[in-house]
Amino acid sequence: MTVQVWLVAVDIVVVVTLSIGLGATAPRWPDRWLDSDPFPLRRLPWESAGFFRRLRVGRLARRLPELGATFGGQAKSALPGSSRSHLADYLIEVRRAEWVHWLSVVSPLPLFLFNPWWLALTFLLAVSAGNLPFLLVLRNNRFRIQRIINHEEGAPT
Repeated sequence: MTVQVWLVAVDIVVVVTLSIGLGATAPRWPDRWLDSDPFPLRRLPWESAGFFRRLRVGRLARRLPELGATFGGQAKSALPGSSRSHLADYLIEVRRAEWVHWLSVVSPLPLFLFNPWWLALTFLLAVSAGNLPFLLVLRNNRFRIQRIINHEEGAPT
């Protein structure tokens, strides 16, 4: 095998291992780490209900696999309940999942240390594209849950 084939194989192992490691440790992250929306979770100006509707995120959500409970976390395919407490807990889980996917997006960055730039960039773009659908669904769900919680509290949405 050529050196580049070996490099690609090692890159796949690195990225998959880092991503699985993130998913495996996420259920043990303290909830206090997930009680706000700093960058990159902060809502962007164009992220409205209409924006997500135009992207057909609801349809996309039904097609994506749900692996949230794989390592002891909570599945996000259905609300666990409708009380404010249940929604607040679910919001934490959605933030946790969103962080896992954002951190997975940057998991190829170590590849720039031992790869040609174009190969590391290819992995970065591929991993970003693979996580984008999940990020869209999670962001849409998080904003919807926040609207419900804010509405129950009488806060402006």
